[in-house]
Amino acid sequence: MKFIKRNGWFIVSLVLTGIIFFIIGMGSHPERGGAEQATPVQQIVIKDEGGFADAISRVANALMPAVVHIDVTGTVVQSVPTFPFGEDPFFRYFFGPMPKQREVPIRALGSGVIISKDGYIITNNHVVENAKEITVMLFDKTKHEAKLIGRDPRTDLAVIKIKPSSSMKYASFGDSDKLKVGEWVIAIGSPRGFDWTVTAGIVSAKNRTNIGALGPTGYEDFIQTDAAINPGNSGGPLINLKGEVIGINSLIVSTSQGYEGLSFAIPSNMAKNISEALIKEGRVVRGWLGVSIQDLTPEMAKPLGLPSDFKAVIVAEVFEGSPAEKAGIEQGDIITYFNGKRVESAAELRNLVAQTRPGTTVTIKLIRNKREIDIRVKIGELEKAQKIAKGESRSGSELLGVRVEKVSSELAKKLGLRRATGVVIKDVYPGSPAQKAGLEPGDIIFRVGNVPVNSPDELSKLIQQASREGEVLLLVRDGRSGRVGYILVPLK
Repeated sequence: MKFIKRNGWFIVSLVLTGIIFFIIGMGSHPERGGAEQATPVQQIVIKDEGGFADAISRVANALMPAVVHIDVTGTVVQSVPTFPFGEDPFFRYFFGPMPKQREVPIRALGSGVIISKDGYIITNNHVVENAKEITVMLFDKTKHEAKLIGRDPRTDLAVIKIKPSSSMKYASFGDSDKLKVGEWVIAIGSPRGFDWTVTAGIVSAKNRTNIGALGPTGYEDFIQTDAAINPGNSGGPLINLKGEVIGINSLIVSTSQGYEGLSFAIPSNMAKNISEALIKEGRVVRGWLGVSIQDLTPEMAKPLGLPSDFKAVIVAEVFEGSPAEKAGIEQGDIITYFNGKRVESAAELRNLVAQTRPGTTVTIKLIRNKREIDIRVKIGELEKAQKIAKGESRSGSELLGVRVEKVSSELAKKLGLRRATGVVIKDVYPGSPAQKAGLEPGDIIFRVGNVPVNSPDELSKLIQQASREGEVLLLVRDGRSGRVGYILVPLK
């Protein structure tokens, strides 16, 4: 009370001042018809010590002349539906024989990147696999006829070549093993025909496997990125901010057939090895260890006396006469290192073995009975091994593109078959007649035409005989649905 009496006028003046400012504020509020006045956002300045502000632009402009647009023309063979009366002599007299196959013209669009001064270009196998003519357009809009040097369906890589010139630019590979998740990357290509489109994003993940894009015998080790990739980007480069090619764009996972943030590129280290092999030899020679392997799961680790989070590969089977058997690797061994590199998954080990030159001696570190052991193994050649692998039929199965084994009594019992007949498909080779016809591992072949098949050798002989007709009729049990039916497989 004393304070109010002594300072009453002062307090009253403060209150009046506050009311006046409140009225002014109310009058100037935009919703109340006063003069509108925006407040500027404070400018945020990022110190650009590393040159990041224009890094993407600088890298893109430097690399665009090394990126090419690829046009492909070719044909694919399609089976023609047969009519019930097509083989009837009366029908044939008037209309002639019905064609069983036809060639359908195709056009394909893709991208590529020049990787040498000699004019070699790396791209995707699926861009050029059916090519009869390949035309490459350079950044200066000049067009050049290209020659196919080699393809590798198992990695979806291919190499083509154009005549080099002094004005042509080429790019260099970087080390994809050093790539970090979260690192910025750039994609350049011709999505849907929009040439030299530049997109950017980050590395979302590394070592993506089991996508299933390359079939059961493919080698998957993809870099995942959110850089926008669309049809037409295939074969173009994925680039780091140093201007190095660290991947070859290959596929997207999408329900809309367009970009949804899930883009995948083949790592540059794999692309470099494959391209060098295709340029030097025209084919890829892969290493072979001779084991069936699977990931070590937490459920498996505990009974073996290992931590539940221990990552490694367990040997499920050692093939007879294989490098692994000769070196002393045994069923149940747990592989942890391959030639000094830590191995954490079956896909990783499979890729490492495949990339090892046949004849090379490597050191494999493994755990057996809770003891670490080092074993020296001389790597074999996969292609040769496929011809001598236990239970595999040879030339006939190669024509069809499968590796098969006799149906065992255990498998027949498991599948509910009345008896153990036929041969079960273990592998289907990429690009083979079997793969094109839709055959998959787990399918069982019971008959070739009307002749029963009970062994790999019988299948081989029957396929050889049928190959003279250019096609083969198979009675097959679908491994997924269990349904049995005939399927006509073109062999040429």
